[in-house]
Amino acid sequence: MKKIITLVFFAFLIVNCTYEPVNTDIQSEAKQTNISTASATAKGTYSNCDPISINIMAGQFTNAGKVLIENDATNLYVTYTAFQDWYFSELHLYVGPYANVPLANGNPIPGQFPYKKSFNPLVQSYTFIIPLSAIVLDANKCLFIAAHSSMKNIVNGTVIRTETGWAGDIKFPGKNWATYFNYCLRTCDTPPPPPLTTCDTAYMFGNNTFNSLQLSEKWGWVTSYSNVTNGTYTYNLYAGAGQNNINNGYLAGTVTVVIQGSNVQVTLNATHSGTVFTESHVYLSDSPPTTAAPGQYGNQHTLNNTTTDTYNLTYSGDGSFWLIVHAGVCTTE
Repeated sequence: MKKIITLVFFAFLIVNCTYEPVNTDIQSEAKQTNISTASATAKGTYSNCDPISINIMAGQFTNAGKVLIENDATNLYVTYTAFQDWYFSELHLYVGPYANVPLANGNPIPGQFPYKKSFNPLVQSYTFIIPLSAIVLDANKCLFIAAHSSMKNIVNGTVIRTETGWAGDIKFPGKNWATYFNYCLRTCDTPPPPPLTTCDTAYMFGNNTFNSLQLSEKWGWVTSYSNVTNGTYTYNLYAGAGQNNINNGYLAGTVTVVIQGSNVQVTLNATHSGTVFTESHVYLSDSPPTTAAPGQYGNQHTLNNTTTDTYNLTYSGDGSFWLIVHAGVCTTE
C-alpha cells in the first residue's frame, strides 16, 4: 500500500501550577510534539517522496498514532509516533520478506522481531534506523513491515487503558488481529536538509518563580522544600518557557532528586529527541536564593553534548531547603 498522508499533531500540554513530586513513569505536563511530513520527519523533506504514514490501531479499533516510513540511499527510517494521551512502553519491528516473519499458527511473534525497544519512562515517538544492506528486498525493491507496539492511554497521570498496537492494512492469517503492510523503496531527487540545531536555556519546574521571589524579571523556577521525607522525586525540565509559560517552550527532559538524610542527588536526563546538555548549574541551600544568575549557584558543570548529568550535594538534613536546576540545551528537533 502506498499512501501519502500529511500528518499534523497539535501541541498539547497539561499545566500543573502547584508543586507535587512526580513518581510516575511519564510526566503529566508532557507536551505533544508537533510533527508534520513537511518539517519534522525522520529525515526531513524530500522533493518527490514524502514519508508514507500508516495508522497505529490500539486494541484493533482505536487510532492511537502513526508510523512514518521513508528511506534514503543508505537507510530505512521507521518512526513510531503516538497521539495525545498515548505512550509507548515497547516497540517491535520486522522489515523484510513475508517468508521470514516469525510466526506461530499464522500469528506473528513480536518478541522475535529483529528490532525492538523498551522505554522507562514512556515515550511518544521513536525512530528505528535500519541499513538497507541489512534488509532482504524483492526484485522491485519492496519489503513487508510489521510494526507492533505496547501502548498506554494515560490521562492526568492515570493509566486508563493498556493496549497492543499494530499498523497496516493486511491481516496475518492467524486468529488474532495483527496486521502488516508493504513498502517499496523510493529514489528521491533532493537530499534531506541538514538538521537545524537550536539552543536554549532550561529550568526544572518548581513551586516558585524568579518573579514571585523578586530575584529577576526573567523566567525560571525555584523549588522550596519543607519537611520533605527521604525518597525519589521526578520533575520536568522545560526549555524556552518564557514568562514561565510551558506552552512557550518544550519539555527537554526530567530532573530526578533523591533525598537521603542530608544527602541530595540531582540527576538531569534529556528525554526530548535530539536534545543534549551543554552546561548545568544547581543551587541547593538551606537559605533561599538571592540571585537568578546560574553562574552564581555554586555548583556547575561544563558538558560536551551529553544526555545526562549528576550532582551529589548536601544540606543540613532538616527536611527544608531550596533548589534551582538550570541547564543549557541544544536540540535538532
